[in-house]
Amino acid sequence: MYWRLSTTPISCLYRVARSEIAVGFCRRQLRSLSAAPAFIVAPVSLHLLCSRHRSSTLHHANVPSRNCQPACTWSRDLAYRKQPRTSICRQICHTTALFDAERQQQQDEPKKARQQLTMDYTALVVSIQELKTRWIPAKVEQAVQSDKQTLCLRLRTMDASTWLYLCWHPVSGRICTGPSPDRGAAAEAFSFGEQIQSQIKGLVLLDATIPQAWERVVQLSLGKRPGTSATLHIYFEIMGRYSNVVVAEPNGNILLCAYQVGSRMSSARQLQTGGTYQLPPQPQGIQPDLSESFDSWQQNISQAAQMVSGQTGQAALLNKGMVRAYQGVSPALSQELCALAAVFSQDPVDTPAHEWQDLFKQWQNWLTRLQDGNFAPGVDLDTGRYSVLGSLPQISSVHGAMHDYHTQSEGSEQFKQLQQQLSTVLTRALHKMRSKITNFEKQMGSTEESQAIQKQADMLTANIYRWQPGMTALDVEDWDTGKSVTIPLQTGKTAVEVAEGLYKQARKRRRAGDTIIPLLEIANADLAYLQEVEDAFCQVSEYKEADDLETLKGIQWELVAGKYMRAPSDASLEDKGRAKGKKGRMSKAGVGAAALQGFRKYTSPAGIQVLVGRNNKQNDELTNRVAKAGDVWMHARGCPGAHVLLRASVTNRSPSHASFHQLLGCLHRASFQRQQHHAWSVLVSTEVSPLTVSSGQS
Repeated sequence: MYWRLSTTPISCLYRVARSEIAVGFCRRQLRSLSAAPAFIVAPVSLHLLCSRHRSSTLHHANVPSRNCQPACTWSRDLAYRKQPRTSICRQICHTTALFDAERQQQQDEPKKARQQLTMDYTALVVSIQELKTRWIPAKVEQAVQSDKQTLCLRLRTMDASTWLYLCWHPVSGRICTGPSPDRGAAAEAFSFGEQIQSQIKGLVLLDATIPQAWERVVQLSLGKRPGTSATLHIYFEIMGRYSNVVVAEPNGNILLCAYQVGSRMSSARQLQTGGTYQLPPQPQGIQPDLSESFDSWQQNISQAAQMVSGQTGQAALLNKGMVRAYQGVSPALSQELCALAAVFSQDPVDTPAHEWQDLFKQWQNWLTRLQDGNFAPGVDLDTGRYSVLGSLPQISSVHGAMHDYHTQSEGSEQFKQLQQQLSTVLTRALHKMRSKITNFEKQMGSTEESQAIQKQADMLTANIYRWQPGMTALDVEDWDTGKSVTIPLQTGKTAVEVAEGLYKQARKRRRAGDTIIPLLEIANADLAYLQEVEDAFCQVSEYKEADDLETLKGIQWELVAGKYMRAPSDASLEDKGRAKGKKGRMSKAGVGAAALQGFRKYTSPAGIQVLVGRNNKQNDELTNRVAKAGDVWMHARGCPGAHVLLRASVTNRSPSHASFHQLLGCLHRASFQRQQHHAWSVLVSTEVSPLTVSSGQS
C-alpha cells in the first residue's frame, strides 16, 4: 500500500506499513543514506505519525515504486544534500523492496507475525487506577458467574452502576468494567458463583490495590460500610493458565477458590479452602528502576538475550532480552516500546548505539508513567488493540477497550474450537448418511429384479412337464419376446422345488423393497436437513461479532437434538439458562425486540428492513413469530437456504416490483447454498399467507 505524506515544506512519496516492523526497518535503512532528510532521521515514530494524522495528511496513492521520482521535492534548507533526487528516490524504492521481503518472511511465521495482547502489569495498573477513580467505594449488589472462567460483580455508587469483570481465562484474563453479562442458569451451572454471592452480597468495595510490585495480583478489599476496616479480601491473580480467584478473610484464611491447588499439584503454594493464603512467589528477573543507568540497563538486556539465545539456539533479540531480564515486561510491551523508539523489535542486541539510546528513552518514559500515574489510553479502531502509552488514538476510558478486545479474543477462540468440532461432526454425518442412501439404493435395485425372478418361476412352472431327472438347465420360450431363455436348475432338486425357491426369493425381495422405501425416504429427508444445517454453518465462516458464536451454538443444539453429536457436560443447564434469559429479555423489551436479536439485518434501497435467518431455529422463529401482516417472506426453492423476511409492515410501505428486484443480490448472498452461488436461475417464492403472496424467478 502506498501513502502520500503531505508536509510543509517537504513531500515525498514512499511506502509506509502500519506496524512497528516497518518503522524500525525503514528508519534503519533510511539512515544508511548519505544525506537523508532531517525529518526522516529524527527520532520520531512514523507509525505514530501515520496513525494520528491518517485522516488528514495521508492519502492513498496507487503509484508504482519506479514512478515516485516526480513526486519527490525537497525544501531549500536541505540544499546541502549532494545526491540528486533520482538517486534518493531509487534508494527509497530499494528500501521498500527490502522491507517487503522481510515482511513476507515474517508472514510465513504465523506465531511471530502478531503477538496476542494480554493484560500485562502496565495495563493492570491502569485498570486499577481507573477503577479506584470512578467506582470506589461502591456497593456490591450481586455476583454472577457468567461462564466457567468469568465472575461479574454488580457495583453501584451514588451516581451510577456497572459490572466488574474478573476473568481468569488463560489468554484473555482481565479485570475491568463492562456491560451486563448474560443471565440465566449461570448460578446453577457454576457453584463458585453461587458461593461467592452468599459471601459478598451487600458488602462495599473499599479499595483495590496491587499488593506485590511487578506481579499481576489484585487485592479487592470489602467491608460493611465506607470508612470501616475490610472484612473480606478477593485476590485476583492473572498468571496465564494458573490464573485464579481467591476469597479470604483478613487473617488470610481461605474461604473460596475458583481452582483448588493441592500439594500434589504444586509444591510451592497450595490454595485450598481452610488454608492460609500466600502471595505468589516473586517472578524471575530484575525489578525495573527509573534510576538505573543506561550502561547497566543495556548490559542486563544483552546478557538476558544471550541467555535466551543459548537455550533456544536462535539469535539474541532485543524484545526477548527485555522480557527475560526485567519483571513486568510482556512481549506486547517490548514491541510497543520498540515501536515508539522506531526500532525493529526483532533486531539483534548488537544494534547501533543511537537505537539503544532511543529505546532507553522510551523505557524511562514508561517507568515515569508508572511512577506518576500519567497514562494515555488509546485504541486502534481497526484491530481493537489498546495501549496506555499514547501510541494510539486516545480514549477517555480504557476499561471499555479492554473488555471489547478480550471479549472478542475469547469469543474468537471459542468460535474456532466450535467451528472445528461442528465441521468434523457435519462431515462425518453427511458421509454416513450418503453411504446409507447408497446402500438403500442398491437394495432397491435388487428389489426391481424380483419381477424377473417371478417371471422365471412362472415360465419354469409352465414348462415343468419338460423336466427330466439329471437336467442342469431347461430351455423355455419367453412369452414377451418369443426368444429362448435358459433357466439353470440345481442338481438334486426337481423343477417344482426350483420353482418354489424362485417364488420364495421373489417374495423376499418384494418385502424388502416395501421396507426399504420408507427408510430411503427418511434417509433422504435427513440428508436434506443436514445439507440445510451445513449451509447455515458455511455462512458463518469467520468470527466478526458475538452473534456469529451464538449462531454456531444454535447449530450445535440442532445437531445435539438430532443425536448427531453428544451434548456438552452442562447442556441441560445452559439450555435452561437460554430459556430464562430469553424470557427476561422479552419481558423488558417486548416480544418484537427480543425476536429480532441474532438475525442478519440488511436495508433495501427502498428503506425496508430485511431479516435473514442464520440457522433452522432462526428460520422457524422468523416465519412463525416475527412475520406480521404485510410482510413478504422469501426462501430459495429446491435447495437449502435461509428464510428472508421483508418487513414492509414496519415501514408501512408496499414492496414495489423495482425494490423487489433490487433485493435479489442480497437474497443470492444470504439464501443460496455456497455450491449454488453461480446459479442465478433459482425460483424464489415469496409468500406470507394470507398476507402477501407472490413468486418470481431471478
